[in-house]
Amino acid sequence: MSRGSRTLTVLYAAVALWLSFCTVRTWGTVPVWSSLAMVVAALAPVVGVVRETVIADERRAVAVLREREGRRAAWRDAAAAALAQAEVEAACCERWWTSCATEHDAGCAHRRSWGSSTA
Repeated sequence: MSRGSRTLTVLYAAVALWLSFCTVRTWGTVPVWSSLAMVVAALAPVVGVVRETVIADERRAVAVLREREGRRAAWRDAAAAALAQAEVEAACCERWWTSCATEHDAGCAHRRSWGSSTA
């Protein structure tokens, strides 16, 4: 829950308590409709507290989803880098085949030394 949400929750609770206190203190000395209106008004801030907690839960859920998506993106980036590396290594051998075995990268894992053979 953010600092603003906590502040609003505290204010909502304070207003609800104050309205409840006023309702209890004035019960029987004012008309019944007025006391009932105060009871309803005291319950209204509870809706605000519930709203703030729901918003905080949604923010946490979004943060978790963003973190998961970030991990998935990192995994996809690593997989794409491995695929690109494999394609680069394959391109070395393609150059070797297309150049009639005259060009081959020295660091290629597929490089074979074709020494001169005497028959």
